[in-house]
Amino acid sequence: MLPIDGDIFDCIQRGNIDQCAHFIQHDRSILKEKGWGGFTPLHFAALQGNRSIVNLLLSNGADPNLTCDAGMTAFHLACRHGNVYVMHQIMQHGADLRMVDHQGKTALHHGVSGGNIVAMQYLWETGMFRWCDGDMYNVTPLHLAADAGNTEVVRYLLRNKRCMVETVDEDGLTAVHVASERGCIEMCWTLLQRSGFRILHLKTYSGHTPLDLCRQGRTFRHLQLAKLLTRYMKEPPFSKPDESPILYYWTLFFPCLIGGVILIIAAMLGGYGGITCAVLFPWLARSIFSQFHRMTTYQRLANPVYLGTMIAGLFHSLVCFYYKILPPSLWGDSVLGHVSLVQFSMVLAMFWKILTQDPGELGPGDADPRYSSIADLLEKKQNPQRFCIYCERTTFPKFSPNSASIQSAVFFI
Repeated sequence: MLPIDGDIFDCIQRGNIDQCAHFIQHDRSILKEKGWGGFTPLHFAALQGNRSIVNLLLSNGADPNLTCDAGMTAFHLACRHGNVYVMHQIMQHGADLRMVDHQGKTALHHGVSGGNIVAMQYLWETGMFRWCDGDMYNVTPLHLAADAGNTEVVRYLLRNKRCMVETVDEDGLTAVHVASERGCIEMCWTLLQRSGFRILHLKTYSGHTPLDLCRQGRTFRHLQLAKLLTRYMKEPPFSKPDESPILYYWTLFFPCLIGGVILIIAAMLGGYGGITCAVLFPWLARSIFSQFHRMTTYQRLANPVYLGTMIAGLFHSLVCFYYKILPPSLWGDSVLGHVSLVQFSMVLAMFWKILTQDPGELGPGDADPRYSSIADLLEKKQNPQRFCIYCERTTFPKFSPNSASIQSAVFFI
């Protein structure tokens, strides 16, 4: 017999499935017992995303439609946690997707608050929700995403016109007002790229523009956003913010310029040039390879530093080869000079081809035809992360021996 330590809520908190099973076998009415906030054991397990304990509770008859003091069901909490496995389990055991909490929020609202795009897509695929639905205060999913500061979720909601930036809640606030009030520069930039500057002139029912709400904040990010919005308020209403190329091109040519400066300093120092390169080039490499694929500015442009590193390698190789290794007197007479010229020309041509060629877009034929929804992935024990949140298609598994044959079959069909 297992020693009893605490109650079933403590066991769920610790993830002790054996003691949970012991409590249930001893008294099945414990499945309806409510703890803090009116949470049942299933509420606690769903909030933690513990698949094993959720399955144990559901298989022993736990009611997925019991509500806590806030009117939320276990399915609502699972959506907020974003665990699609738990969401699928609870839905299979009779969760009522039409239920709302005391604020009128649906499972989709809670999923957006959680920030898991795969979970949001799973809910939409059920056909029970609309992206434009608001709660009892007319707060839409876009308002919630802007309030949470989740830019990726906002981009997903704006894609394919799922949500409209101009939608207002009961106080007249758009998502831009919400983001401005929180001082989210990146969020405002993303929303303004879709709506244009005209939304900055919209006032709430209390007469506040996004700039007015932003100026109420006293943090550094509020001050920075206020400067940006003040400049944008002077722009034509139907224009949109342009991407500033200055930082982009500085990052692009940073490896080439700094690498060149290091080589010049090393050449001027003579015998100490090797020591200079041994110290400064590792610093340059650390500066380059510690960067992310997106630049850390509110515009979130693609980071070109790795492209710049390749350009720097090609440029410095050409300079060092023709001005240091190969004497200028041998450029026209040496076979090495002719061969190297042809080789470098081919390398540059291939580089230009790669740089300018359109990579294209994934189409319906590029998706895995065996899975038409996230529910299909879950039913067949596949990883739901195979759903790409950008192209919104189920991708082929990586390094799968069957993926090539499946793609060929789709092509011939």
